[in-house]
Amino acid sequence: METYIHKQIFDQLISAKRPVFISDERIDGDSLGASLALVDYMTQRGVKVPVYVPGPVPEQYQRLPHVGQCTYDKGIFDDSEIDLIVVFDCSDDQYVKGLLDLIPGNPTVINIDHHATNNRFGDINQVVVEAPATAYVIYQFFQVNNILPSRDASTCLLTGICFDTSALSNGATNESAFEVSSKLVLHGARIQDVIRTMFLNRSISALRVWGSALERLTVHGETKVVTTYLTRKDMEENDVTDDEIDGLSNFLNLVTDTDMLCVLRETTEGGVKASMRSLTQDVGSIAKRYGGGGHARAAGFSVPEARVHCDEGGRWCVLGTDGKEIEIELS
Repeated sequence: METYIHKQIFDQLISAKRPVFISDERIDGDSLGASLALVDYMTQRGVKVPVYVPGPVPEQYQRLPHVGQCTYDKGIFDDSEIDLIVVFDCSDDQYVKGLLDLIPGNPTVINIDHHATNNRFGDINQVVVEAPATAYVIYQFFQVNNILPSRDASTCLLTGICFDTSALSNGATNESAFEVSSKLVLHGARIQDVIRTMFLNRSISALRVWGSALERLTVHGETKVVTTYLTRKDMEENDVTDDEIDGLSNFLNLVTDTDMLCVLRETTEGGVKASMRSLTQDVGSIAKRYGGGGHARAAGFSVPEARVHCDEGGRWCVLGTDGKEIEIELS
């Protein structure tokens, strides 16, 4: 079935007159890597495709090939000639629906993802839950349709796979991830660029904020769940953006001797974002309980109109705007 769908997607792409790509509402290495790899292929065919992203692309991803094709101008959707939409690495159908509603016409929607929480909202759905990354699914698309990924496309795909597997080290890493990564390097993927994108992008200020999170690490009772948190005050006093903090949960997952952890962070919108990682537990089901999603070993959710409070004993909790504690069960 996957092979058949990959061929369906190919047919749609080569016949499209005005395609538009949509990256996930969270701008990360996988959503960008997957979409820009396919942009590379379309560019070689002489078709310039914009990639809609919800905001400016973080500085760490500015080295990615074709990143100039990304735009957060919703005006691109006000075009009745758009005949194809391809969505990458996104399981939030409401986010996509909000963008589709801006289009005067009725384009075909292709949904390419690997999240178990994806509800198959597209006209064509290629959701491969076993895949370590959406970039891996795009590599499969290339293989099935006998497309040799260029050096640029290979770099994008390797970035996506390395991002979602924490450089081939977390629970999402399987034999296929190693095999495909090796092939992408043979195709010319610039491994040093990938490493720089993932690791060599932290300012001293960002590391200070990470240090605050490390100081607050707490092990919870019998569950042994490790948690920490960051407030808006932490961010603002150090003049650090949310983009610079991304990756903290993956880092802790690599270096802590715990089965499960959760990083809480106050958002600019006035809520609290939780990012969970586990070696054996299904954190995706926990995230879904609170309206979030993700994978079995890496997932997250958001609590709107809330903040993190910590008492003198170091115990944290999440409070609503009414000052009452919002119960969050991380098990």
